[in-house]
Amino acid sequence: MKQQRELLVSALACVATAHKTSASLSKLNIPPCGDGASIKHSPSYSSFSFEPAFWVEFFGNASSPNNFTFDAINILHEHGGRPNIRPGGITMDSMIFEPDAGNPVRTTNEKGGVYRTTVGPEYYQSWSNFPEGTKFVSTLNFGNESLDIARDMAVASIKYQPELVKYFELGNEPTNYDPARWANSTENYVNQWQEYTSAIDTAVNAAVGQTLSSRLADIIPAGIDSRHQVSDYSIHSYAFATCDPERLALATIPNILNHTGLREYADTEIVPSANAALAAGQPWVIGEFNSIAYSGNPNVSDTFAQALWEVDTELLYAVRNASACYLHQGATLVFQSNQQSNTAGDDGTPGFSTYSMLYPTTTTTKRGPQRVNPAFVGLLFLAEAFAQDGTRVTALETPPDLNADHFSAYAFFHSSAENEKKKLSKLALINMRPFYANSTEDYSVSFNAWEGGLHHEKQKRHQKKSGARRARAWVKRMTAPCVDEKDSDQVTWAGQSFGNATARGEVEIEEVGGDGVVSVRGSEAVLVFYDADEVYGLSAAAEEEEEEEEEEEEDDDDEHSSFWQKWSKWW
Repeated sequence: MKQQRELLVSALACVATAHKTSASLSKLNIPPCGDGASIKHSPSYSSFSFEPAFWVEFFGNASSPNNFTFDAINILHEHGGRPNIRPGGITMDSMIFEPDAGNPVRTTNEKGGVYRTTVGPEYYQSWSNFPEGTKFVSTLNFGNESLDIARDMAVASIKYQPELVKYFELGNEPTNYDPARWANSTENYVNQWQEYTSAIDTAVNAAVGQTLSSRLADIIPAGIDSRHQVSDYSIHSYAFATCDPERLALATIPNILNHTGLREYADTEIVPSANAALAAGQPWVIGEFNSIAYSGNPNVSDTFAQALWEVDTELLYAVRNASACYLHQGATLVFQSNQQSNTAGDDGTPGFSTYSMLYPTTTTTKRGPQRVNPAFVGLLFLAEAFAQDGTRVTALETPPDLNADHFSAYAFFHSSAENEKKKLSKLALINMRPFYANSTEDYSVSFNAWEGGLHHEKQKRHQKKSGARRARAWVKRMTAPCVDEKDSDQVTWAGQSFGNATARGEVEIEEVGGDGVVSVRGSEAVLVFYDADEVYGLSAAAEEEEEEEEEEEEDDDDEHSSFWQKWSKWW
């Protein structure tokens, strides 16, 4: 039987959460409507950027897909996510298309350094293996400074997948190019970008008879969009790195889970460019990001901490009006830095990035068996959070008795076609205080899910709708025994683990009690649902519970009938 439980029973049997009295509740200011919330977000908000050099390892090919990766992506779809795909990263700037080539092939040195990735028609044809509705960013090589290479890739993508290309993107990270190429002149850079994109647009239009715009990063004041070719502005985000010993020392669990630090990085490094894009009337996206640049940091980005980081970071950018976030997936690239801590396998096979949601194959000596990593549950959290099209998000103020470094909360709103009023639909509570196996306390915090005037509004609406005595809410919990847990079988979302790209265990949906109390342990996050129709798995659980109750009633009737049949001879 799928379970519905009172909220203050923990999602893991090995962790007990105490019921706190109302005097110990932290006070959240939960707005009942979404005035002043973010732009509308779609279920594709949480998307992916996969390093193209390792495409075959992650996805197989057109005729023989890697079902392990697709099983994981299908689970995200089942939970409401609709991720789009950007085959992007540093290796897109050394990628070429050859009509006679087959599957993507890397040209490497003996240590696994990638010089070139050659793709043929089968690379684009493999896009058809993705779930229906998946769109792609067609990424184009700007690093080799060859218009022919970039143009041929654009034409090939639109030739083989005309319905799947959402955007073109010319170049990965301009800040990594040699500035001498443009004589240290922004104007020269803009001129070359416009030269390339104009030629690409002309070639694509000639091939398919329609217009598709290219996109790049944020050179707005220099007139990058003076020819009206920009669709979205793409900004990359990596707050930490392992490219040298100094930055490696900062790439720790406490640092990636410091909400204040993450917020300051976003507001300092990302928001000025994002605001410039919005002021120019164009949307912006986090075109590539992850927790720790240069392929992550073992024992940090391959732990449950990564899941908490994913949730908080993507919600930070949603509040700041990003249209989408493309989480990078890939493997170590040995040419990025001569001081980086990560390496490829000893035999030159991929050393998959520890921040990846999964290790797609067992044909590498570096990361062990094929498996889904603990961070996958964070993607499920986000999939369900953004499952309704038109979702708006707002950040809530940290209660005065809590430390803003360790706690964040977000409210979700959406309106229906029938009702334009932006109503509260979900609440995310993230307790990022690191909880370890040897911690002397669990750092639990508790809140009233009906804080302020929200209870009155929900109660009135619920009574009017159903005549019930009180409004209801449900909770799904993202948890692990401790923050540095690396065993995905011990990491759960709503009671289920996903270590082998399949759901294991029973769905656990907790119902908020009459007192409205919601508790969240350190290194744990919960998603509170205020609309039963939005709780994935709730209807099935309710039906199963109802069937069991009916069966129990039938059993009682059978026992009652059997009793009278047995003893009727006495009457």
